[in-house]
Amino acid sequence: MNATIQQLKTIHIFSDLNAEVLAELARSSEIDIYQQGEVLIHEGEKFPAKLHVIFCGRFLVSKIALSGKESNLRALSSGEMFAAPALFGDGIAPATVTALQDSQIITIDKSALIKTIQTAPEVALHILHYFNQRLQEMHQTIHGLISEKAVIRLARLIQYTARQYGVQETKKGACLKARLPHQQMARMVGITYEESVRIVKKELATIILYERGGIITIQDSSAFESLLF
Repeated sequence: MNATIQQLKTIHIFSDLNAEVLAELARSSEIDIYQQGEVLIHEGEKFPAKLHVIFCGRFLVSKIALSGKESNLRALSSGEMFAAPALFGDGIAPATVTALQDSQIITIDKSALIKTIQTAPEVALHILHYFNQRLQEMHQTIHGLISEKAVIRLARLIQYTARQYGVQETKKGACLKARLPHQQMARMVGITYEESVRIVKKELATIILYERGGIITIQDSSAFESLLF
């Protein structure tokens, strides 16, 4: 099934394009549906030469180390692009991408995208800007894994998730809209499940509230920000 002009219009890099250009892109697009737990691609497999954008839903990016240990690198949500190697590299997936919930992906053929860029060069700038931001985030993550304490890495993950997916103000505090179960947090910051539980229960006990299923509420925002300052 092709994406509609209205659906493409919701994607940031295409939001300023006129209807004629969007109609051309729509003809070269597809919407793929993934069920919760379904793997979009495994690490080492080859991506098709297409732009990949999450239209709705969430995906988890994970990677297997040489030791066999699996690490969760990040979660992707609606509007985010991924699979840069499909456009700029050899097409080999550097990690496994799995649906965290029922989700939809919009893909656009690379040839159609190049044709659009020739008409509207700003699209290329939007794409480069996006992937540059992702690269900076990766550098910050690597720096954190090398130099910061586990409690700080965990707090930064919570802060990033709050900013990325938003919070809902409740009587208890600012509740993250995205869930962060201990297993996911542990893999994303390079610690064990048990250490994640210990840090949340002891070192962050007066700052955040963790509830079953990965529901996290920031109870003391001032103390939380001071921890990361």
